[in-house]
Amino acid sequence: MNDIQSQIVSRGEEILKRMESQSKASIFSKDFWYGSIMEWSMKNEKFKTNMFRFVDVLPSINSGDEVARHLKEYFSEDGGTLPPVFNVGLGLGSLAPGLMAGAIKKNVMGMAKMFITGESPDEALPVLKKARKNKMTFTVDILGEATLSEKEAQDYSNKYMELVTWLAKDAEKWDEVPQIDRDHEGALPKVNVSVKMTALYSQIKDAAWDESKKILKDRLRPVFRLGMEKGVFVNLDMEQYSVKHLTLEVFTELINEPEFKNYKFFGIVIQAYLRDSFEDVKSLTEFAQKRGTPFWVRLVKGAYWDYETIEAEQRGWPVPVYTNKAESDANYELCAKYLLENIKFIRPAFASHNVRTLAACMLYAEKLNIPKEALEFQMLYGMAEPIKKTIVDMGYRMREYAPVGELIPGMAYLVRRLLENTSNESWLRGKFADNKSMAELLKDPAQGLTPTSPVIPKKPGKFYNEPLLDFAVKADREKMLKALAEAKASLPVNVNIVINNKELQSGKIFDRVNPSQSDQIVGKIQMATTEQAEQAMQAAQTAYKTWKNVPCEQRAALVDKLADIMTRDRFKLIATQVLEVGKPWAEADGDIGEAIDFCRYYARHMRELQKPLRVGGLPGELSHYIYKSRGVTAVIAPWNFPLAILAGMVTAAAVAGNTVVMKPAEQSTVVAWGLMKMIQEAGFPQGVINFLPGYGEEVGEYIVNHKYTTTIAFTGSKAVGLHIMNRAAVVQPGQQHVKRCIIEMGGKNAVIIDNDADLDEAVDGVIYSAFGFSGQKCSAASRVIVLDEVYDRFVDRLVETAKSIEIHPAENPKAYMGPVVDKEAYDRILGTIAEAEKNHKLLFKGSVPGGGFFAPPTIFGDVPGDAKLAQAEIFGPVVAVIRAKNLDQALDIANSTEYALTGGVFSRSPANINRVKEELEVGNLYVNRGITGAMVDRHPFGGFKMSGIGSKTGGPDYLKQYMEPACVTENTLRRGFAPAEE
Repeated sequence: MNDIQSQIVSRGEEILKRMESQSKASIFSKDFWYGSIMEWSMKNEKFKTNMFRFVDVLPSINSGDEVARHLKEYFSEDGGTLPPVFNVGLGLGSLAPGLMAGAIKKNVMGMAKMFITGESPDEALPVLKKARKNKMTFTVDILGEATLSEKEAQDYSNKYMELVTWLAKDAEKWDEVPQIDRDHEGALPKVNVSVKMTALYSQIKDAAWDESKKILKDRLRPVFRLGMEKGVFVNLDMEQYSVKHLTLEVFTELINEPEFKNYKFFGIVIQAYLRDSFEDVKSLTEFAQKRGTPFWVRLVKGAYWDYETIEAEQRGWPVPVYTNKAESDANYELCAKYLLENIKFIRPAFASHNVRTLAACMLYAEKLNIPKEALEFQMLYGMAEPIKKTIVDMGYRMREYAPVGELIPGMAYLVRRLLENTSNESWLRGKFADNKSMAELLKDPAQGLTPTSPVIPKKPGKFYNEPLLDFAVKADREKMLKALAEAKASLPVNVNIVINNKELQSGKIFDRVNPSQSDQIVGKIQMATTEQAEQAMQAAQTAYKTWKNVPCEQRAALVDKLADIMTRDRFKLIATQVLEVGKPWAEADGDIGEAIDFCRYYARHMRELQKPLRVGGLPGELSHYIYKSRGVTAVIAPWNFPLAILAGMVTAAAVAGNTVVMKPAEQSTVVAWGLMKMIQEAGFPQGVINFLPGYGEEVGEYIVNHKYTTTIAFTGSKAVGLHIMNRAAVVQPGQQHVKRCIIEMGGKNAVIIDNDADLDEAVDGVIYSAFGFSGQKCSAASRVIVLDEVYDRFVDRLVETAKSIEIHPAENPKAYMGPVVDKEAYDRILGTIAEAEKNHKLLFKGSVPGGGFFAPPTIFGDVPGDAKLAQAEIFGPVVAVIRAKNLDQALDIANSTEYALTGGVFSRSPANINRVKEELEVGNLYVNRGITGAMVDRHPFGGFKMSGIGSKTGGPDYLKQYMEPACVTENTLRRGFAPAEE
């Protein structure tokens, strides 16, 4: 061990010995019930998970009966009894939940108050003053997890302004405590406030980077200005990684403005568990040198580790955090040392409960001859009291991170603290619960460290979705803007018919306009005649004779190559959708990603299905179950997922050995033309896939009726879908097969809001499910069934959130919502809204821009479950909110329509969630998340009742619909013996 390391260990031992000299030193509060619960949580992972979920939901439950019910659902063990730990300190003779409910709720609320200084500044002030008497100062944070509306953002802004003003005024009367109110250069502000950037603006969009940044600076400027005027320290908190880069840019640009440039009591947080944090520390130091006035960096480990790792894995993105705790600890020391070496330019504050980390910071400072007064340590209110007292006794400045706020928004904060306390890798747990040795606790984290990779290794044999773009990445935003400019410069696109890989024209031109800008023609489409439809059918029938015999590997390779081309041309494909169908950036990107997934998934699945499946297995007989192609497939696609659904149906048919005549929707023919050009580039033989733009009632009808059509793959309206099935049942002269229909129709999808739902999640999920792509998804939420107890609170937040979403032309990166697809849809939706306004309570109707087909996002309240508005599919941004007295009625209403496509529930009751899983009639059920955005393999998609017929897209049964199963049985018995391999 080198000299500095041995000194760090010695200092750590000194701190630990000082701590142990304190009576009853514990990781936990002296509160007996809390300590018992936490110790039980560390011994039992299942109990821990349920306990923290129970803590999360508890403030939302009002009655004792509901508390008792949730207790049973989360914790009942064998025979329905509760774990005996719940009776600790309650003095109850019985473990009956009814008797315990009130006491347990009171105890949990008390537990929350251990970590939260007060529900208001008034409540918090005595706590803050008491800490000052013990030579500990504070930074105050206003609790809250999600800002969903501009009204909520304004409320937070007001709270911050009031907090700064109120604390500064009271602080005028506070006596100076030199240990905490001065550093090596002089007086420090007695009041220190931490601000969350995301609390001040509800519509942050990565794609609209510069605009979001401008608004955030406008919102922060008054808070920073007031802080400077009042002599208050203002610290900008760091939140999840998705807003890290934006936070850093906002902070540095703001404090470099002339009015703020000379104030040194601004601060920013750096999270050492982030892989790029050391680079951020260096960049901030360089910036501080140029600024000329020092500012502060609070160095923390980071509080969102689980979220960041899970989010990255779900999105297929590199993991932004170190996945090994020792790496985070080692990086923390690296960052701390660098900050101390540059203390002339930048002031560090070290936030950690890890004694090894604290000792390292002290020793690095001493080696650099930095006075003790220059160091500041920070810890969380309600935690690690023995460490805090020791640091104070050693003469260092100690600042507590002191949250203020209501318990409901405070529960997410509390759960993060509980997770931190009980994590297997928590230093506090290691010291106070697991009794690790001093040597283990004080070991150099860099010793023997093997770096981990940010890239999650792919498991052999597992399908992985194509990662979506991250528009927080500057290069991706620039590529998108360039692709849009190039696409606009090439308008209008001339679209031809393609039969046998030859381009044809009909002379019948359809002008497809940009729905965001109706005077702009996106495409001039050659609309096929019935004669050309016949040519396409003949070409497909001829090509089938050879294509069906092409080895599966070759067919799959062509489909994989098509996916490669889509990946290469991703930005161009997004831009085409933005202009032709009015999809905002992220929505269009999702469609391209899904198209790529369909190609790769079906190619992969066909390789599996080609292998003969041995059945039976008796001696003397060999039986194989195999799949054979069917023939010509008619693909009739919708416009709302213009590449994904079309590509999915076409490639599924083709990879299975069928040939295809594809007729895209008129409104998305330019996108479909792009697919046809990519199919040609991939090298599909002539006649295998034929492109037939045209009107549904003409060429669509013709190919549905044709004798060569064996399979019809259709996605669209119920009326057309039922008509196709009717026509498919008619056997044409010369037809030698029964036509098979794979039909996806519509939905009237409901989301149930239980009385214990997390309203932050519920409102956010419903808004996106209802208004994403202007509600033009068969999966969109058009009914929200809300239990009476939370109806008013939910509706108030839903309306305020809807008021805050931004409606712009789709190419504008700010657009949450763009136009509807065309004038016909626009007129139909406006007519529906006008009719509904006569019969129902209008809660909200948004204002929209002109120049395109912009339908207003609209919400109606107290709609009867059997009203036309609650029964008929609208396919637009119109939502019916329905009141239900209980879950029984909510389920009855939800199941009352003719559709069964998607549905959802927001609930924190395990029993109610299980009941909805069993009883809600939907093909895709989503629990505690939005009900749109199905992903290939993860969420195979499709419904029943009047929502369609056939197996789910992107699932294990889908390809089989394009084939016929056959069983081949061979008698292997010859002259009384069978081959040995039998």
